[in-house]
Amino acid sequence: MRPLDPRLVRVAAGVRHLLIASVVLAVAGAVAIIAQAILLATVLADVIIGGQGWADVSARVAWLAVVLGVRAALAWAAEELARRTAGRVMDGLRRDLLRHVAALGPRWRAGAHSGELTTLATTGIDSLHDYVARYLPQLVQAALIPLIMLGYLVTADLTSAIIVAVTLPLIPLFMALVGWYTDRQTHTKYAALSRLSGHFADVVAGLPTLKVFGRAKAQVAAVRRVTEDYRRTSMATLRVAFLSSMVLELLASLSVALVAVAIGLRLVYGELSLSVGLAVLILAPEAYLPLRQLGTQFHAAADGVAASAQVLTVLQTPLPAPGTRTDLPAGPMGFRLVDATVGEPGERGTVGPLRLDLPAGRLTVVTGTSGVGKTTLLQTLAGVVRPTSGTVTATWPDGVAVPVADIAPQTWRSRLAWAGQGAWLRAGSIRDNLLLGVPAAAAPDDDALRSVLAAVAADGIVDALPDGWRTVLGEGGAGLSSGQRQRLSLARALVRVQAGAPVLLLDEPTGTLDETTEARVLAGIAALTAGRTVVLVSHRAAPLAYADHVVDLTPARPADAGPGEQDDGAVDGVAISAGEELTGVGPW
Repeated sequence: MRPLDPRLVRVAAGVRHLLIASVVLAVAGAVAIIAQAILLATVLADVIIGGQGWADVSARVAWLAVVLGVRAALAWAAEELARRTAGRVMDGLRRDLLRHVAALGPRWRAGAHSGELTTLATTGIDSLHDYVARYLPQLVQAALIPLIMLGYLVTADLTSAIIVAVTLPLIPLFMALVGWYTDRQTHTKYAALSRLSGHFADVVAGLPTLKVFGRAKAQVAAVRRVTEDYRRTSMATLRVAFLSSMVLELLASLSVALVAVAIGLRLVYGELSLSVGLAVLILAPEAYLPLRQLGTQFHAAADGVAASAQVLTVLQTPLPAPGTRTDLPAGPMGFRLVDATVGEPGERGTVGPLRLDLPAGRLTVVTGTSGVGKTTLLQTLAGVVRPTSGTVTATWPDGVAVPVADIAPQTWRSRLAWAGQGAWLRAGSIRDNLLLGVPAAAAPDDDALRSVLAAVAADGIVDALPDGWRTVLGEGGAGLSSGQRQRLSLARALVRVQAGAPVLLLDEPTGTLDETTEARVLAGIAALTAGRTVVLVSHRAAPLAYADHVVDLTPARPADAGPGEQDDGAVDGVAISAGEELTGVGPW
């Protein structure tokens, strides 16, 4: 693995600051180590050989205590700086990752495994702590301190300096050999963790279905098998870490022993003074120590390196250039799609090319078979999915037309209200959920909120709760049924309409409701959105009774096509007034 990924330095400013501070602290620490060795060696030599007493060496002992205090202060400063920097870097990367994944849109997320993304954003980024807080500062020390020690040894004892210069490169060489093997083991371990997380998330998500079909217990063996794979890869990584540490320790110990033997022989023959010999003997282990510690931190940080590579890969996934236009006309708007295609030709899930006109201020119902692209059409109108080719344009009755891609995201979102198939409710009161995303200045009063709840048959839900709409819900609306959550989600979208959003996009808003409740909800939607642009996706027949226009996206075979034949050309989508005969839309 790379000791330092340049992409991380570019993305995380905290890493750059940490590296600069680590250089300063490493140089200061090396100077303090040399000063400590010289003071200690001269004091011992004068006491042992010169017979000096406490009065003669007390001043140097005091300076020695000062130097030790400086070393302790430098070590504390380095540790504290690294710890705080690691926290900021992790928080920043996690925030940037979530924002980038959100900006990439639902189509990109659909191609990525949710379990792997969850592992990356949680356990993966958490494992960066040791890499940033321990490995990177140690990397700087390993690059600087041995060179500074070697520089002093050259001036103090050339023979010892030559021994250190010859043996010192062996440690990085063995570290590189071990690192190549460890890198493969670490990626295998991280892949096993991602599989375990993804599999467990899938099992939990599908547990109700598995329970119904009597297959829940069968997943115990599958989870156990994936867990065993992760255990084996983890133990293999630890085995490599322990063995490599032993090799590095042995190599450093033998190198220091060579220096000690050379010093001992020259002291016996009087070729070296005791003070110099002691100083060199104290400093020799310090020359190897940063590299030995780097080997230890290398294994502790290996998981973080693997995770950071994946995080940086996601962050470097290009985003479409956001629009900048903010001067949009007031009032309801329509949409025009001209050869709009999402996906590449032949790619699974490709939708289009679409040619549609959705009129302003009208309720348009979009129908079609499952998988034909109804939800993708809504996501394209909302701007969260960019068409691969073609254009999606917002149109106004006075003739103004603005491509959705040219509009600033915040400006465009302020014009939209959305209720999707997944009725998501945040942890908080029902009132907080209804007003989510509504500016305080435009927030409807309590009477208006009650009228919205009544329009979607949710007033009875709220009245039955102990604290009404001030009742606090759990995450995801825990405590409510799916139909209740869907009606509250729909009410939230209608509150945005009441607050001024001219466009309402609805994806299967009555999919979980019974026929009686569905009729009441549809009537409420029609009443509250009069004069607004509503695009409602549904596979049910009931919404058609309230539609001003209907678009059927079901692919149709030309009348003259033989068995197995189908037209390959794009056919215009048909938007017809309610009450007219509904015709099919040709294939695209």
